[in-house]
Amino acid sequence: LDILRRNEKLDRIDQLDDLKLRIEGWRSDMAVRYRMARSDVMPEHLLVKVAYTVASLRNGARLEKKALLSVGVRSGGVDDLVTELESWMKETNESGCGDETNASSNHKNNKILFANEPFQPLKAWQHASHKQNKKTGLYAWESSYQRFSAGEHPQAIAMSPANGRPIQVATVVGHILDGLMIGRPVDLKSLADLVRIPTQSEWDTLCRAEAETGIDVTGDPATSGGGGECFRMSDLLVPVFGNTFFSKDYKERTPSEQTEFSNWCQVLKWYMALRRVGFIPKFQQDTKVEEIDV
Repeated sequence: LDILRRNEKLDRIDQLDDLKLRIEGWRSDMAVRYRMARSDVMPEHLLVKVAYTVASLRNGARLEKKALLSVGVRSGGVDDLVTELESWMKETNESGCGDETNASSNHKNNKILFANEPFQPLKAWQHASHKQNKKTGLYAWESSYQRFSAGEHPQAIAMSPANGRPIQVATVVGHILDGLMIGRPVDLKSLADLVRIPTQSEWDTLCRAEAETGIDVTGDPATSGGGGECFRMSDLLVPVFGNTFFSKDYKERTPSEQTEFSNWCQVLKWYMALRRVGFIPKFQQDTKVEEIDV
């Protein structure tokens, strides 16, 4: 909230306040319905975690009931909570922020086809970070990766990470992709059902952007930027948005521009991870084609 206030995002602050009030209203209703203390319906720390995770979900995402159950929401009214939260998400997405379905104006939205089995990279990306926590011996991404691999939903992981403080679902997805780049197998098909991934047109656009800028996303980030400089995601997106967009101060960007840029950043993170482990995508040419292994 402090960051939003500094950036004068007052509308977003109002939306988040409304989200918290809706969860509190549901909690009060369930306390009356089931004759329970409000803290027994949902303790305050869990309310904050749920609100944080819901606020971080991408446009068009669905809140999973099983994720709420797995983090300790035990009220018989959990279906009512899901309905209330999805209503807030729908209203918020409609009121604000551009189109989630297309990161670019090119509407060729053929999706990547993933195999039913986890994808095993032939080798790790040679520049992947191997820094481990001195106390736990784990990589920063490892807890999220292990829990997802064991079948836990990213939304549940985001609400109850290893350190106890809620994180964004996008952060959990980033952890899982870090595991992929280190050479670990990942169920990409299941993960792709939950997040924003590149369409064929977006993949082609980023391939052209690499060629145009001289950037190699598979190279050493310290030197793989244009002209041998360090790699920056924003530099690769200049051909997509143009120099005028990047010359604007963040506060000067419209809500639609901010959302489009966020969408492209999500797409680019997937593109980089897949390119770095040698994944060659095949795209669904017809939305009616049945899913196949690749």
